Amino acid sequence: MVREDDKVIPVRVALRCRPLVPKEISEGCQMCLSFVSGEPQVVVGNDKSFTYDYVFDPSVEQEEVFNTAVAPLIRGIFKGYNATVLAYGQTGSGKTYSMGGTYTANQEYEPSVGVIPRVIKLLFKEKEQRQDWEFILKVSYLEIYNEDILDLLCPSRERSSPISIREDPKEGIKIVGLTERKVTCAQDTVSCLEQGNNSRTVASTAMNSQSSRSHAIFTICIDQKKKNDKNSSFHSKLHLVDLAGSERQKKTKAEGDRLKEGININRGLLCLGNVISALGDENKKGGFVPYRDSKLTRLLQDSLGGNSHTLMIACVSPADSNLEETLNTLRYADRARKIKNKPIVNLDPQAAELHHLKQQVQQLQVLLLQAHGGTLPVSINSMAPSENLQSLMEKNQSLTEENQKLIQGLSEAAGQTAQMLERIILTEQENEKMNAKLEQLQQHAVCKLDLQKLVETVEDEELKENVEVIRDLQQVLAQLQSESAATMEAAAEMANSEQDATAEAEMGQDTKRSLDDFTTQHALRQAQLSKELLELNKALALKEALAKKMTQNDSQLEPIQSKYQTDIRDLELEVSSLQKEKEELILALHMAKKDVNQAKLSERRRKRLQELEGQISELKKKLNEQSKLLKLKESTERTVSKLNQEIKEMKNQRVQLMRQMKDDAEKFRQWKQQKDKEVIQLKERDRQGKYELLKLKRDFQK
Repeated sequence: MVREDDKVIPVRVALRCRPLVPKEISEGCQMCLSFVSGEPQVVVGNDKSFTYDYVFDPSVEQEEVFNTAVAPLIRGIFKGYNATVLAYGQTGSGKTYSMGGTYTANQEYEPSVGVIPRVIKLLFKEKEQRQDWEFILKVSYLEIYNEDILDLLCPSRERSSPISIREDPKEGIKIVGLTERKVTCAQDTVSCLEQGNNSRTVASTAMNSQSSRSHAIFTICIDQKKKNDKNSSFHSKLHLVDLAGSERQKKTKAEGDRLKEGININRGLLCLGNVISALGDENKKGGFVPYRDSKLTRLLQDSLGGNSHTLMIACVSPADSNLEETLNTLRYADRARKIKNKPIVNLDPQAAELHHLKQQVQQLQVLLLQAHGGTLPVSINSMAPSENLQSLMEKNQSLTEENQKLIQGLSEAAGQTAQMLERIILTEQENEKMNAKLEQLQQHAVCKLDLQKLVETVEDEELKENVEVIRDLQQVLAQLQSESAATMEAAAEMANSEQDATAEAEMGQDTKRSLDDFTTQHALRQAQLSKELLELNKALALKEALAKKMTQNDSQLEPIQSKYQTDIRDLELEVSSLQKEKEELILALHMAKKDVNQAKLSERRRKRLQELEGQISELKKKLNEQSKLLKLKESTERTVSKLNQEIKEMKNQRVQLMRQMKDDAEKFRQWKQQKDKEVIQLKERDRQGKYELLKLKRDFQK
């Protein structure tokens, strides 16, 4: 698998064609280039075609060129990569216009603003969005005129100091003696650009009234460090290069100094072409690259075949009078596409070395601990840990991380459960109040009326409407009662699910080891309290269900009880009347024995007396049954009151458990905050100790 730092990225090429200028139109020049719609392809004449990464025809504005080709490079700078944008082409083809080499602050909102001002604006916009990073930006501006390096940010009277090129094994190409200005905002950077543009060497030729007579390189160095992580720091460079145009003496009609300047310009571009050819030729891969033939190629050594994301903007003229130069530029750009760069993230060397040393210290500490524990591998003598040791270390580290995550998740789940149950308790209290009010409303006389019969009997329409409204109100009350019961059941299920999840986390935690005793104890204590809370909730739910069922039975027995009471009264009256009748019959029988004629009548009375005795015994049995039912109802009422008392006590116990869990969580938070402060202090002392040790070592070496 190829690492990110080992990726090979080709040099990207953007072709830009300017429109015909009035001079070329007056001379009768025609367009010699045609563009393929929707494809990055250009055709020269009728037969030769070239394909690049981006192709911009004469109608494309500056903003589209920047957003399409340049902006992606700028965003890569904040990841630690170097970037280079260079403009190449014939004199008068629009290189300085594209790069913004003549920009002033007055042109800020004009659409003709070039690449460099737009880069500055985007850089500081991206910088403002990264509030958690610290940035240090430095700017330098130089030109190569007649193979001499001139500092454009240094006043002319101070330019006598020599500027030399040095190569550092770690940092690459460095320019000694070049002015670097620290900038904090876009305005400071633009003022440096304006100052350098005013100092550039320009002259008039037959092809261009403001021809650049030197190669200019505007460089922005960016150092970025993360505020809360001192080990995350990057250093990146952005080179914005405006090359002087290739030219022919017969077209520019240059003489004297202009001719000498043109010769030096062409010599530098020839060396650049040789470097591009050497890098792009696959047959000469790994061969000699003539970077040292000119100062231009030496400065662009990292940009071509080195550590940089590079974009070449090839500017061409569409006029057929410049066909030969345009064709040379297209071939030049086509060879540049074959160059492969290897950009890497430019980490701060001190931070990288410190990170490497910390990793070594951690490995040695693990080896030392294993040696004390009697598990030191045999391969320790070779100073290279065995594969078995590495696998054990990785497994141990993964188990430790998983353990810490489980402990943290358990604590968070316990806290969330406590909050959830507290809300559920409050909701239950509100629901109880609501149910009490609903019961009061249901006991109202309106709810007991049979409104359907009343509607059928009433003839007044207005009264009918009012009765209908009251019936709707009855239905709403019934619906509210059913919804309240469903809400209570859902809340109970939610509480049970939350507690079940916490209990499962507690069971999974029992199988892991802990590196922090207090944290583990806190998590287990929270889990135990959650488990007790779960059992309490289950018992409470059972008791509430039982009390509810018994209350419903009582409510169902109430009409039966009232009926039985009336029956008991009727039976008692009937028993007393039958008793009187029995006594009368007994008396009549005694009287009948004295009279023989009344024998038949006494026989009937005796039979009637037997019937009365049977009825009286049956009625007494019913009375006993009714008394038993009354006693059963009284015992049920006592049980319901006892259950309600137990439910109240269990709710109080649940509230106390919730408060205990909340207090434990608060104590743990305070303890953790204190321990974090102590860890930071210990790290600071350790850092100071290491610094003192390093200082003593340096003194000892001296």
